[in-house]
Amino acid sequence: MKSTNKDMMDSLFFWGVAKRYKYGVGVAAVDWNGVSEKKKILLINWRDIKTPEAGGAELYFHEIFKRINARNYEVTVLSHSVNGLPDEEVVDGMRTIRTGNKFLFNYTAHRYARKHQHEYDLIVEDLNKIPFFTPCNTKVKRLHMVMHFFRKSIFRETFFPMALYVYLMERAVALFYKGENFLAISQSTADEIVDMGIKAKWIEVVEPGIDTEYFHPTEKKADPPVISYVGRLMKYKNAQFVINAMPRLRELVPGIVLEVAGGGDYRGELEKLVDKLGVRDSVKFLGRVSEDEKRDLLSRSSLFINPSFKEGWGINNIEANLCGTISMSNNVAGLKDSVVDGVTGLLYENDDPEGFCEKAAAVLHDKDRLSELERNARERALTMSWDAMAEKMEKVIEKALN
Repeated sequence: MKSTNKDMMDSLFFWGVAKRYKYGVGVAAVDWNGVSEKKKILLINWRDIKTPEAGGAELYFHEIFKRINARNYEVTVLSHSVNGLPDEEVVDGMRTIRTGNKFLFNYTAHRYARKHQHEYDLIVEDLNKIPFFTPCNTKVKRLHMVMHFFRKSIFRETFFPMALYVYLMERAVALFYKGENFLAISQSTADEIVDMGIKAKWIEVVEPGIDTEYFHPTEKKADPPVISYVGRLMKYKNAQFVINAMPRLRELVPGIVLEVAGGGDYRGELEKLVDKLGVRDSVKFLGRVSEDEKRDLLSRSSLFINPSFKEGWGINNIEANLCGTISMSNNVAGLKDSVVDGVTGLLYENDDPEGFCEKAAAVLHDKDRLSELERNARERALTMSWDAMAEKMEKVIEKALN
């Protein structure tokens, strides 16, 4: 245990966290002349909505906080620099600052928050993989948002030294974030935070919203049926599960096609797997797609497959539901929150590929049941607008400020 703690402290010291934590930091005086009556929020995230690798976390922050910004607050977004994007611009009304490269952004954000904390009433920190440790170097009010923790699953995703580093950083949350305000995007994530050593009374849940006007059916269902995957092609996203299932699915549902949308480091391995299994004529890699192309894909699909090992929620499930398509999702934390099994979609066990294939084939052959699930899924998804989630978020912010 002593060795583990020392490793954690040595790793934290690399970023200057241990020293800040020990000695504290002074807060600059504030000149109140000309200050707006609106409360000011600093939102720290590795990426912003324009970053090419932006995903669900960035969409969540952008859609909710642009609405918060239009109300009684002024929001500044801090993210890492990106080639081709300006160091500072206004995006949907929010000041967006990009500084430091993605490999050193943890340190850059740490330094920025310490230097500029007096300009803000609240710092909202995205605890994703490697924390920014704002409790160690700021004195203003703070709110820490968690999509999900990787915990031991990180060792399936990246090489060992980096995986160990992320694992230790997540373990440090219980040590440095006790008594802090937390925001979870699902009840499963809230339970994970409790498991990390944070008391439930400090945790609020605000689920991701969705554009209920934009997402709607745009194409007829393909025949033969299409099943789809949309997301980053990373090992932990587990698209390989669906590809491995294709030989058996083709036996049960002749002519079935899997369309894969997204890019990532793992695409090469997935392409090799397709060739190894001899299913090249049944699997299409679409690469990164536009929002319109994604909506069309979800609309023509008969099933949307979400096989990820780890998610905070599963926003793609709800997008598919609005497009008239049910989701079959891995029965894991987060995804099981966005799918009501047997009512709005189906859950399966990752260690039972035959069960997955049989369940998928059964619902594809039972048109009446499939139609009922589609109706239920769309009705539920229509209640999950971004405006509704922004209202919930505003209450969480008010609580954090008081």
